[in-house]
Amino acid sequence: MKTKKILAILLTLTLMGTLFIGCGKKDDSEKDNNTDTQTNSTTDKPEEKELEGSLISEKPQTFSIFLNFNNMPFNPEWRVWQEIAERTNISLEGVISQSNSNEEEAFNLMLSSGKLADIIGFKNPAELEKLGRDGGLIPLNDLIKEHAPNIQKVLDNDAKFRQGATALDGNIYYIPKNQTLVSAEFWWIRQDWLDKLDLKVPTTVDELYTVLTAFRNDDPNGNGEKDEIPLFDRAGWKMPDEYLYLWDTSTEFYPRDGKMTFEPMEENFKTGVTNLVKWYKEGLIDPEIFTRGAKSRDILYSANIGGMTHDWPSTGNYNRSLAEDIPGFNNVSIAPPANQNGEVIERTTRYPGVGWGISSQCKDPVTLIKFFDFMFTEEGSTLMNWGIEGETYTVNADGTKSYTDTVLNNEQTPLGYLRSLGIQYRIGMLQDAEYEYAFMTPEASAAAKLYNSNPQWFLEDMPPYLDGELGLKYSAEDEAEYKKIMSEVRPYVDEMFQKWLLGASDFEKDYDGFIKELNNRGIERAIEINQKAYDTFLGK
Repeated sequence: MKTKKILAILLTLTLMGTLFIGCGKKDDSEKDNNTDTQTNSTTDKPEEKELEGSLISEKPQTFSIFLNFNNMPFNPEWRVWQEIAERTNISLEGVISQSNSNEEEAFNLMLSSGKLADIIGFKNPAELEKLGRDGGLIPLNDLIKEHAPNIQKVLDNDAKFRQGATALDGNIYYIPKNQTLVSAEFWWIRQDWLDKLDLKVPTTVDELYTVLTAFRNDDPNGNGEKDEIPLFDRAGWKMPDEYLYLWDTSTEFYPRDGKMTFEPMEENFKTGVTNLVKWYKEGLIDPEIFTRGAKSRDILYSANIGGMTHDWPSTGNYNRSLAEDIPGFNNVSIAPPANQNGEVIERTTRYPGVGWGISSQCKDPVTLIKFFDFMFTEEGSTLMNWGIEGETYTVNADGTKSYTDTVLNNEQTPLGYLRSLGIQYRIGMLQDAEYEYAFMTPEASAAAKLYNSNPQWFLEDMPPYLDGELGLKYSAEDEAEYKKIMSEVRPYVDEMFQKWLLGASDFEKDYDGFIKELNNRGIERAIEINQKAYDTFLGK
């Protein structure tokens, strides 16, 4: 849907909001408290009745919700959400068809219909902020202060959480997930290959080159053939930025000493690309890096030809699954090799911002903010991280939790099974880092703890990346202009990098023309916009 059309629709919603069906289906005997605005919800209200236990409403209420996470539209039949409804008296009813897995399409359909769900969550926090600015979501600041002490506590004590939740205009339009896990992907290497070739774990980019060269030339799998693929990545489209960091560069924007740069225009980029082109020519990088796809790990590990990658904790699972077929198979996580400047940097982090907000068509935002706050209590957090005691987890003698055999030995992955019950869904909540450690293999758990215990590896004074973009906040005008420019720039950069790596274009000869074309496509203006947004991020 075109931006102008969406804005027109939202303007109509703002002017005609009272004509649409609201939220919170209540008992017929209960008077409809039409609190459409934040002001009405916090003034001239009767004294609130003290409720027992976790109850949020004296009588059962049902609210509509727009949420679709990992192609899973919200389902009120999920076991944990039935339990939440029983404890709180608040039930949620999804507005997305269970057969519609296209989140963006469903989001645009909802906007064009003119009827907003009471609760709205979306994969891109920038879109939620935009919806708030346009009047589709209400500001939550005052509601939180008056009715959500647990959310307020996190806002007061966690600067990054507050920064992620607060829009450019100072309003909080949605409650994000409070991520306690920092790391996302890790470096993995075949320790059994290192042992066979009497090599040490590489700790620098130069040592890494030496190890990869040995993997290629010295037959670590012992089959007498030169078939090893030293470095591979199942997400080939991310390959440039995951490995260009070894030369302190990327294909993205990056602030240096407070000044925003577009890295392909900097000297380090030339060094990085030159080296990766060399590695590719020497057979150190998977020749099908851009086409092999998501099955790369399965294919290359099971064939005993894959040596090293950068991937999620599940990469540690292969030690078990391949133990019989490849005796001695030992895949371990290692610290990121230091780049050419001697810095140890891990680029990938978990994006903290995604959560849920309350629409301007909701008639009872006070009840909903209390419901949101429940997810930040110990009880709500336990339900959303672990599920239901006795069914999905047990409490150990030392107070720690363990998942039941039903979770750990299910046909699905543990996380997949938990999500099939509505656990670890994409809502505003307190995340418990221990939940993930509890179902990891020893190798994966060791990797996660290694990275999470070394926060200095992660970039400071940097907003996280989301789908290749810095998580910066823009004005509506700047955002529109920036997106237009980058829709021309980004595909061009990706295209040229692939051509350089695969040898379809000569990097040395074509680089000057590449820079000229970036300027023709408006990159300098994009840098200016990002500098302005980054200054705001730093509080300047």
